[in-house]
Amino acid sequence: MPIRSLHVVHLLVRHNRTDGSTGFLLYPHEHWKAPDGERYLALPSKKTVDNPLAEFIQGTPLDTYIDRIVIDEWGLPPSAYTVDQEFEAAEWTLPSAGRKDEEFRPVPTSYTVYPVEIWVHPEHREPLRQRLDGRWLTPDEALAEPWLSPTARGVFAELKRRHSSFHANPPAPEQKRCAREANALARLHGPVSDEPSMDALAREWLSHNLHGIRHLTREKLNEILDAGDRAFNLRVADPYLRYQMQGQGFTWSFFTHKDKQDCHVHGSPVVEIYGILEGEMEIWSKPYYERGTSAWSHRVLKPGDWLEVDSLQCHIVHWRSPGKGVVFKAGPGPLAEVGKLGVKGKTPCTDCPCMKPERVRALEPKTAQEAVGG
Repeated sequence: MPIRSLHVVHLLVRHNRTDGSTGFLLYPHEHWKAPDGERYLALPSKKTVDNPLAEFIQGTPLDTYIDRIVIDEWGLPPSAYTVDQEFEAAEWTLPSAGRKDEEFRPVPTSYTVYPVEIWVHPEHREPLRQRLDGRWLTPDEALAEPWLSPTARGVFAELKRRHSSFHANPPAPEQKRCAREANALARLHGPVSDEPSMDALAREWLSHNLHGIRHLTREKLNEILDAGDRAFNLRVADPYLRYQMQGQGFTWSFFTHKDKQDCHVHGSPVVEIYGILEGEMEIWSKPYYERGTSAWSHRVLKPGDWLEVDSLQCHIVHWRSPGKGVVFKAGPGPLAEVGKLGVKGKTPCTDCPCMKPERVRALEPKTAQEAVGG
């Protein structure tokens, strides 16, 4: 008899408890009974694929299943939640909590489980728990429960294992996939924000712009930028987030005064274009081949101003006030990654022997040794 196989999405809904810890929503499952008659304590879940070997599987987005839980079953309005973080799937073969064989033994089942964190508005969290007769439990408290559902137990154990592994061996910045997972797990083990994250808002915006024409209102752009501390990249050379599209010879980003900037140069024939939406921004620049502090030029950009930076121009931008801007980078040359000039899209000027004005050096990121005055 072939082993039963299921694909399941598990929702992680978190809440800040009064003791300062963070609890995950678990509740008694109406169909899953333990041997003593007690209902299994489960994470919110929905089966997505029950026959992965079928000749044809109708593709259904994950968001559809999430909506069936949050909107159809829980009755929350769409404005009360967003998909905050998605974690890599885990696979196990476990005894089923809800299906028995002819001798009333749990049926061994191969599970592919997708943990997804859902941000729920604070005013809806406790009423939701009450309606489900649920509990807010930490991962350790959940794992100590005798009748925790097998897949929920697997999810908490796996997320704890991954978090501990990344904590002991932090991934390098260039390991984007691992770095994103490590950051997501760190957030998962921290407090819950009263506001949705930048990525959650960007995913929500994407859900309304899936059909070839993407409309970004000023209000939505401000909401997304205000929620984050980095650039909002819409077109990139190497997309790695759901809302990003691949730029065919160009990139498109919005940035603010919260983004860290450095002195850098782009190889030929790449051009960068800055536009100022709010605030004031200054730029220091010089041709790559010129030397001396006198070679540097200084300009101040105000709302409505645009600036084109040609290839082989060393430059650094700095916001003189809180501000927001847009930047395009285009050309047939490399646009992605940081490294050697002409090989990567951006080359930092950290090891360049040319002299920089004191004001330029003051704007550059400090090393740990420089920060403590070493």
